[in-house]
Amino acid sequence: MGLERSGTALLVLATLVVAASILAGGDVGRALNAFGGIGWFLAAGMLVSAAVRSSRQYMTWAAVIGLTAVVAFVVRPSDLILAAVGFGSAGIVVGTLAQNRELLWVTLVPALYLPFHIGTAVLKATVRSLMGTEPGIRSDPPPTAAIVPIVMVVAALAGGYAAMSIKAHRSDPDEGRFSPTSPHRRA
Repeated sequence: MGLERSGTALLVLATLVVAASILAGGDVGRALNAFGGIGWFLAAGMLVSAAVRSSRQYMTWAAVIGLTAVVAFVVRPSDLILAAVGFGSAGIVVGTLAQNRELLWVTLVPALYLPFHIGTAVLKATVRSLMGTEPGIRSDPPPTAAIVPIVMVVAALAGGYAAMSIKAHRSDPDEGRFSPTSPHRRA
């Protein structure tokens, strides 16, 4: 649990540093962005290491990798609504598939977002260049992007909590209903 907690804390800190970098702009913003990016990559490494050590959940790994690739390709750093919907949905799917430690698995989606996002940006620029169009990699994010990184993490975790709640309800179909044989019945 040490890597999981430390990785999650570092991911949250990295998203806040990235937000500060966007708000600061200029040279200070670029310096903060470098620190935030390094922290984000370190957090991703810690969380991947914790997940590898936790168990062999191949379907969950496939969902994490596939859904992270989708959100990295679709969610722009300035699109708050799409980030909330995309990462929330990914959190529900991954949390449902995870057999244990659901919050670790759902946190991997936003943790891996930055490496995947950079990879898809390079891929898109390469394809545009090969097609003879302008590559168009943006170096300075728009100011609206300041809140999106933390929204990604919060939405994924909210999706994970929703999945855990659904799974708990499915495992105890009598939860919330009065039953004379229920161990929780009122006397």
